[in-house]
Amino acid sequence: MIRQTIKAVVVLAFVGAFVLAGLIKPAFLARAVAAKPAFMDRYNRDSYSKAELRGKCTVCHIGHGGGERNDFGEAFVDAGFRITPRLREKFTDLFNKPASIPAQP
Repeated sequence: MIRQTIKAVVVLAFVGAFVLAGLIKPAFLARAVAAKPAFMDRYNRDSYSKAELRGKCTVCHIGHGGGERNDFGEAFVDAGFRITPRLREKFTDLFNKPASIPAQP
């Protein structure tokens, strides 16, 4: 009887520890990051980039940590990871209008 009780306590303790480890371990795992700071630097250094958006992952990505790209991020990839005049024209919410382009009425 005592032996069965000890065995049950040990099994219960093992199962409890296993479950607890399964809940705690993911909290300490770092998420793999595939961000490219050099690409963010290209936006940050662009003379027409909006100052309030510099350093923001959301310029190219959906959400705050990278991952899935938004429309600009996809267009940036398609442009060979270069910011072109065409990108600036298409994504006016991300770039200041160059002084040489007249305002549209």
